[in-house]
Amino acid sequence: MDRRVLGVFRIMFGAVLLYDVARRFPDAALLWSDEGVLGPTAIGRMPQASPQVSFLLALSSAAEVRWGFAALGLVFALYGAGLFTRVMQVLALLGYASLNASNTFFEDGGTGCTILLLGYTVLLPLGDRYSLDSLREDAKAASLRDRVRRRAAARTRLDSLALLLVLLQASIIYWLNAAHKTGGTWRGGDAVHLVLWQHRVNTPLALWFSSFEPAWFSPLFSWLTKRTEFVLPVLLLWPTHALVSRPLAFLLAVLLHGGIALSLTLGPFSYSMICLVWLAVPGGALDAARSRVPARYFVRWARLRARLVRRLRDWLFARGPARPNVLEPSRAARRRLVTLREIVLGSMLVVEASNVLASNRAFPKALRFREPTWLLAYKPYLRGWQGWSMFAPDAPLDDGSMVVDALTSSGRHIDPFTGLAPDFEQIRRGISPHSIALSDYFFAMRDKRNARYRKELQRYLRSYRTPGSDERLRSADIWWVSYVPPARGTYEPGPIKKEKLWRVKL
Repeated sequence: MDRRVLGVFRIMFGAVLLYDVARRFPDAALLWSDEGVLGPTAIGRMPQASPQVSFLLALSSAAEVRWGFAALGLVFALYGAGLFTRVMQVLALLGYASLNASNTFFEDGGTGCTILLLGYTVLLPLGDRYSLDSLREDAKAASLRDRVRRRAAARTRLDSLALLLVLLQASIIYWLNAAHKTGGTWRGGDAVHLVLWQHRVNTPLALWFSSFEPAWFSPLFSWLTKRTEFVLPVLLLWPTHALVSRPLAFLLAVLLHGGIALSLTLGPFSYSMICLVWLAVPGGALDAARSRVPARYFVRWARLRARLVRRLRDWLFARGPARPNVLEPSRAARRRLVTLREIVLGSMLVVEASNVLASNRAFPKALRFREPTWLLAYKPYLRGWQGWSMFAPDAPLDDGSMVVDALTSSGRHIDPFTGLAPDFEQIRRGISPHSIALSDYFFAMRDKRNARYRKELQRYLRSYRTPGSDERLRSADIWWVSYVPPARGTYEPGPIKKEKLWRVKL
């Protein structure tokens, strides 16, 4: 693996982590605190999983949860900037796993892929290139010769099982997602059309395009999506010509996931997958790309970096002479640490491979087995499960959301989640007014297997006060409203179907 690739990965992935915590922040009080619909106290009484380990479950008030999210944001920012990188890699893994485990209603393929990436890279030298740590190490060098020696070491190739893990992980995700797309919506070419009518998760661009989508568009892009997912593993695992096949795989991944991100708000999945495939790009591809860029830009960058190093060195030495790093490992210790890293990565390969086989119906029954506890190892704690079946075997045949028709003490009707009168047609007309996290909560509440958590929603409604008038709620009817997307080539969705889930007297 090329250390430049690792440095760029750290910057990109840090941005993904920041995005994921930032998108949750507006709903921190509603969905993660005891002041909302399902807080840590209720989850402590009724765990969603066993074990369910998260430091966020120790934070109960809305203010505490927001501070917890802010702390995670700081960790992710330092991770991306490459400051105290080794420590931040560990904190980012534990912090994001805690964020995911704090409420598993929001766990999906995106959070799983993100946890796996954090785990695979936690022991890699992500801070050797393009980081504040590398600038700091240059500034602390006792002489120019030491600085040159250190930078030469940072240019060496990293030989690690991590590359094999990355190649296999990306390949298995794409192959399984494609292999599981066996339903009629994919065979008949309607899948992409149906996805464009998922107003619960659509972007404004998808909503606009769906109003005049040509009849040929969905068959073509449904076919291209599935074939791209089958081709990507071939390119990634092709045994020769890696300088061509892997950059081409990265380009295809950007096109595939870029199109998904432009159409759907699916959390971190698309962005994490782009970061995952980027790790497979060989350093020679960067050299080839660099040769096409005029040298003057690199000269300017080198001069800017040298000025930064000088200023940082002046600031460090202004506080006193540089002290020797007593924690710097010896050459023999480094070799032992590298050996330990590869043993850990090899163990992860075994654990993840067994979880892949146990979690996906695309494999023959003879290969699927119930994993023993010892083989699960860290999985119940960090999670990041290996079931891959996005929009499979079929794309969703309908779209829907939850509407709460609450009656106030003065006799008005209001939906507490919008602050307005209940609108049963909104999901049919256009994009849902709710965040994807809140929409996922609604989906979970519709499922009768989660009926035990409905009392927490009742508690929230009982404490709710209307904006402005500060009225209490007397009762509430909880509805599931859905519609069927129009047939391909038409643009008028079916009528709203209302299903009463339950009634709450407050």
